[in-house]
Amino acid sequence: MTVKSTGKRPSASGKARPARQRARDKPKVIDRILDFPYRKLFGLSGQLTIASFVLVILVVKFVTGINTVTLDPMTCELAWVDTVYKPFHKQRILANTQSELTKLMAEKQTALWQINAGRNPFPSTGNGNVAGAKRINKDKFFWRSYAVNLEKERVAISTCLRRLPTYSFD
Repeated sequence: MTVKSTGKRPSASGKARPARQRARDKPKVIDRILDFPYRKLFGLSGQLTIASFVLVILVVKFVTGINTVTLDPMTCELAWVDTVYKPFHKQRILANTQSELTKLMAEKQTALWQINAGRNPFPSTGNGNVAGAKRINKDKFFWRSYAVNLEKERVAISTCLRRLPTYSFD
């Protein structure tokens, strides 16, 4: 006796019967907890609550975040994330950029000087309280490429610093 392939399993009697359906998973405890108290959140009053909360967070971030907004040191342009500050805080952005780039320039120049002198520019990780200058082989590939990258960054930063007094936001 042959049974045609119909996609159903044959029973002991040879007749096809439908495959058993998998039972639905029971809701997990976390689903029950999240479903009950937050059901109201997605009504009109819940949406207004969420919108006002997000708006308050954005306003606080806008007011407190101005001290960290600077131009990108490599391209000397404002990041797209920080364009919301551009209409009201142009002078503040330029002042932040000036101070940050001078600090960054000093760090890059110091690191480049230390590499050229054969010293490790990174802070010591020893357990002692004496910071000693670890000697490096400045002819190794890592230090040569690191020095080249530092020089490129230093040139880009100095170019951006020269542009700052006459900088115009496009």
